[in-house]
Parts: sequence; structure tokens; C-alpha cells
Amino acid sequence: MGTLLACAARRLTTPAVRSADTGADWRDHAARAAAALAAAASPAGAPLAIDAPDPLAYAAHAIAALVAGRDVLLCHPHWTAAERATAERLRRAPAGAAGAPPRLLVATGGSGGALRFATHTPDTLEAAALALQSFTGGAPLNSLCLLPLHHIGGFQQLVRALATGGELLLADWHTVAAGRCPALPSVAGGWMLSLVPAQLQRLLGEPAACAWLRGFALILLGGAPAGAALLERARAARLPLAVSYGASEFAAALAVQPPAAFLAGADGLRPLPHAALRILDPDTAAPLPPGALGRIEAAATSLFLGYWPAPRPPGPFRTEDLGRLDSAGNLQVVGRADAAINTGGEKVHPAEIEAALRATGAFSEVLVLGLPDPRWGECVAAVFPAADAPDLAAVERMLRAALSPHKLPRRWCPLATWPRTPAGKTDRAALRRAASALH
Repeated sequence: MGTLLACAARRLTTPAVRSADTGADWRDHAARAAAALAAAASPAGAPLAIDAPDPLAYAAHAIAALVAGRDVLLCHPHWTAAERATAERLRRAPAGAAGAPPRLLVATGGSGGALRFATHTPDTLEAAALALQSFTGGAPLNSLCLLPLHHIGGFQQLVRALATGGELLLADWHTVAAGRCPALPSVAGGWMLSLVPAQLQRLLGEPAACAWLRGFALILLGGAPAGAALLERARAARLPLAVSYGASEFAAALAVQPPAAFLAGADGLRPLPHAALRILDPDTAAPLPPGALGRIEAAATSLFLGYWPAPRPPGPFRTEDLGRLDSAGNLQVVGRADAAINTGGEKVHPAEIEAALRATGAFSEVLVLGLPDPRWGECVAAVFPAADAPDLAAVERMLRAALSPHKLPRRWCPLATWPRTPAGKTDRAALRRAASALH
């Protein structure tokens, strides 16, 4: 531990990170970034925003800044103007003096819906990388990355390569989805791939893509719930899938199912060696016995420091996820303890979308919920009284100006009768049943 920045500094001058499409590597980008950082007056001040459109430049700029002692904020290229304003306000928020170690800010929607940033250090990122290396047998972690680097699931593939002496190939998802799968060079330890369920669903439909997937040593699947039917298809295709449970707050994966266990049809995820999990009563926070359903609490050396700019209380992190541990300590993740929707690896909160829908003036009542979806894990569904008869095309135009694409409703559910409780409030349980029955 404590060697990530030294390893990264050395590897900025090597072709450790390359484009799978062009073969170009990150060295020129790293040299320009290092020169610009050296010319800066001081590492003090607000975190450096990384927003380069080229993934090679993005990776080089972020790592060079961390090596130079700068705090770094990973920007999402598809933020709305409002989200960019929020990010800029948080970036400039007072957070104490910068210094060693530098901090990395990773965006997460969180359970409250508002944009916020999980704060990590090189040590927390390295702890997660080394834990996964130990889980996979100790060989260097080489990854072909199809996930965006502004997500922890993408950026941590870069960290794993740097921390373990591996290589990183940056590939374009749309190219792969179109059937042009890059060749995998021969490397010690083989290649890893990380996918969200929507990507796996797309690739499973193509025999050539399935053959390509079988060439990986391990395929981490995470970011969103995966349906049973999707997992069965992957198992039938003999894919080396490693279903995982992770989050920005954990520096990606915290518990993983070994591919052999997945292929054997076993249940449960194994906590990585740097982590310890407990299941707590959602109401009392008392620890629960094996088999009991409750809220997942995590203790790990990769836990985030807090949501920028505030530190979190020391000790384990109590998540908003529901799960259970079996007698052998394997984890089964059941769902969310709050109302957050996890759609295709993006976490959204219904309240934000409901506010945008109400602002259109097209609905007398509206409620947003997540419905099971074989491709996205959950999809965003908007439920409203059928009598409103809104112009949905006009509504969607207004929403696109206010919400990021992953927050837009994918299903519209008009109900002839709006369910209410005896107290006159919307009966959410009845409404969910009615909306589910429409699809």
C-alpha cells in the first residue's frame, strides 16, 4: 500500500495505456499534462476538473494531476448546464487545504438524487485494486475498458493496471456494440472486462460477440441489478462472469462471485479480502443473523472519505442497499432500502424527475418509480392519470432540456384510476402493482 502514485509516475512514460482502436498510447498526453502542471503556480486551490473528450487524454491528465499532488474532479461529458453549475459550485467549496495525499472526486447520484462527489485518495483506490488482484490470484490486472473513465467502474480499471503492473486498453463501446470487437494481445494473466447488464444484454445477442467474450479471463458484471434470465443466458453461453457488488463509495467492487461459482449455478458474492460486511436491521441498526434481510453495512480499506467537501464519520459505511449474508458469509444483494432507481449503472432519484414532470404542467398527478427491465436492470417509469392525456412528445422535449438522458422516463404508464389510501394520499404499493400490470 502507499505505492500507487510512485507506480503511476513511472508508468506515465510507458505505453501502459493504449487505444484499442488506433494503437496510440498516452505518453504524449501525459507529457503535455505534466508540463502544464509544472508551470502552475501551486497545487493548492480547488480540485482540477478533468473533462478531456479523448479517453487517452482524460486518463493521462487525471493521473498526471494526482502524481503532481493536485486534487482531481472527474467530469461527466453529458452533464446538463444545471449539473455543471452544481459541479462547479462543489468544486470551489472550501474543503481544507489541499496536500498529501491528493484526493479524487467521483460523481455519484446517491440516494438523494442531487449530484455529489465521493472523495477518495490514492490509498483507498489502491486498496480496492490490490484486493481484486488477490481475489483473482495475484497476476497483473489487464483490462479492456468499455466503461467511461468518469465513472468509478471505468477509472478503477486504470488504477488496477497502474497498481498491479497491468495494461489498459481503452475501447469504444459503440464500436464493439456494432460488432467490431478488438483483438486481445497475449498478456500474462489474461484480460479482464467490466460490463453493466445493458451491455451484456446487447452482446449476448451476437454469436461472434459471445465468442469474443469467452476469450476474457474474467468479466466483472456490476453497476445495476442483473435479471435472472440475463444471467441464465450468460451461463448457457459459458461466459466467465463475475457478478459484483460495488459503488463509488467503495472504489468499485466490494464483493464478487468467482466465475467458477457463477458457471456452477451457485448464489452469493464473496467479500473481497479488504472488506467486511454486516447486515443490520433497517429500523434499529442491530446486527442480523445469517439469512436475515437487512441493510448492508461495509467496512473496508477502500471506503471513501466522505461526500466532498464534508468528511464522513469514521467507521463502517451504512449503505441504502438491502441484502443478506449466508452462513458462509456470501452476500446476496436484494435491492434498495430507499427509493433510488439504478438504471443501466446510473443511479437516479424519483423526486428529481417528478419535479421536472410537474414543471411541464401536463399532469394533475405524477409518480416516478423503477420497474424491472431485462436490459437496464430497472427502467425509469412515469405513472399518471390517463385522464390527463398529456402530449408526451412535448413533455419529452421539455424534459431533455432539464434532465440528463439516463433520467428520462423510458415507460409511460397512464392509469384509469388513481389509487389512494384512506387518508387520501397516493397508495404507492397499489400504484406500483397497477403500473407493473401495464407492461
